[in-house]
Formats: sequence, C-alpha cells, structure tokens
Amino acid sequence: MALLLNNDDMQRVLTARMTREALQVAYRDLANGEAVCRPRIDVRIPTPTAGQCYQWGSMEGGSTAGYFAIRMKSDVVYEQEYNGVRTQKICRPPGSILRSDPADQNSHRRAGGADQ
Repeated sequence: MALLLNNDDMQRVLTARMTREALQVAYRDLANGEAVCRPRIDVRIPTPTAGQCYQWGSMEGGSTAGYFAIRMKSDVVYEQEYNGVRTQKICRPPGSILRSDPADQNSHRRAGGADQ
C-alpha cells in the first residue's frame, strides 16, 4: 500500500530527532549493503518565459528492513545574479505539482491532490 505524504504531513509527524535517527539507520544499512538509493535526477524543459525551465526531479531508495520510498518534485526554476554570484531560484512552493502544462504558472496543486 502506498502512503502519499506532502511537506505539511511530514512537519506534523516527524521531529528533527526522529529524522536524524532514521537517517543514521539508513546510512548504516547503505554501508552494509542492506539498502540502496539512486541519486536525484532532474529533467529540465525550457518554458516560453526566457530564462525559466520546468524541472522534474525524482529519487528512490529502499531497504531490506521492508521499505521503498520515492521523492518527486516539480518546479519552475530560473537563475539570477546577486553580488556577482549566480544563484538558482525556484518559483514553485515546495511540494507543488504541475497539472499538465509545465509553462502554466497558475496551474499547480499540492502533492496529495489538494488545490492551494
């Protein structure tokens, strides 16, 4: 059975301590060959707005302890320069998913399906 959680769900049920403890176990399992993970892969598609790209990212991991997880994210990103340093800006709220048109700035919804 799949359990879909968005950022708000995670803030309600996880503490920083719980997260650190889970990461310690996961990294130990990874080092012992009992877990696997795939680095995040981002796919960028240009939008009609100059300098902006739609970006889809995902990563997965699982363990012999009985779990498999996937993280998916959907953003429109752009770069800007600040004091001579190039920075990347993400202009989508965390957890947003675009419906069908990656270039449509007004067509998004929160992970889990609830409109913002």
